[in-house]
Amino acid sequence: MRKVTGFVLCTSLILGGCSFMHNDHTKDIPKTVSVKDYDGKYIGEHKKRNGVFLKKHKDEVIQKYKNYVKDTFGYDCKINLIKPYTNASGLSEKSKTDGLVVVGTVDYDVPFQFRLIFVESGNGVAITTFTPGHVNETSAAVAAMMYKRYEPEIEQARLKFKSEVEKNGYYTMNEKLQKKQEFNGVTKQFLNFNTDSIDDLDKFKKEFKPIMHLKGDAFNQQLQSLINKYPQIKKNMKSEFIAYYDKGENRETVANYVWNLQKTTNDTMKLYPGNKSIIFYKDKVSASQLDDHKRLQSDSQEISISGGK
Repeated sequence: MRKVTGFVLCTSLILGGCSFMHNDHTKDIPKTVSVKDYDGKYIGEHKKRNGVFLKKHKDEVIQKYKNYVKDTFGYDCKINLIKPYTNASGLSEKSKTDGLVVVGTVDYDVPFQFRLIFVESGNGVAITTFTPGHVNETSAAVAAMMYKRYEPEIEQARLKFKSEVEKNGYYTMNEKLQKKQEFNGVTKQFLNFNTDSIDDLDKFKKEFKPIMHLKGDAFNQQLQSLINKYPQIKKNMKSEFIAYYDKGENRETVANYVWNLQKTTNDTMKLYPGNKSIIFYKDKVSASQLDDHKRLQSDSQEISISGGK
């Protein structure tokens, strides 16, 4: 019998507790929190089975996460979040599968956020991915490489956005919560940055990994060769400039402000390639549930507009 090792290709939707929160909400978990001071400690599902699964496999996923990061990227990392979840394809207990999401920061020249998903497999856990070549996973490192290439221009745009919104009373999530976002890419105050990768893990290790470790002109020259070969890594760069507004503030007032903000930040956002968007959230967010962007679910729809046009 052939031994099954390695990775599991995910074919089911990870629910992350969003639609079942009313069933596993405990009295100790606040319904809403503020991103100013919330540290993310309740992110995930909180049924008894989740706690049992986490306790059983926590040490294993930590080690497998660190091994994956070291093998794939060649760097050490720090783990910021281990989130339990349960997948359900039906109503019976047999239809439920438990898993863990691990989020950490990889200690690269430009530190980047990295998420891995684990599912129960035999008596242990295995990494699961939505793409056989791990394009979602390796995109985190490619984003950090592109950020490193365009860092002066990206930082100028980020700091301009930060200055503009802070002087008008808007803010971003605190750094502890920022590091617990389920995001593959570079996370900074007021900014999430990512891009595409290639859907071939072996090719990534052969072509991208060595270049990650270069510096200065050697890095820029070799990265340009990769861009020439895989233009999507530059073309599909995506910058999300993110801010929050107080829960008591009028939504229409904020929307008008965001429209005008586009004009004052436009010049700096145009300094580097890729798509840019400005996103404002109401600062009344769930303590445990995530939205489609894997950020804490706000109780009001986001306000967003394109930037750098």
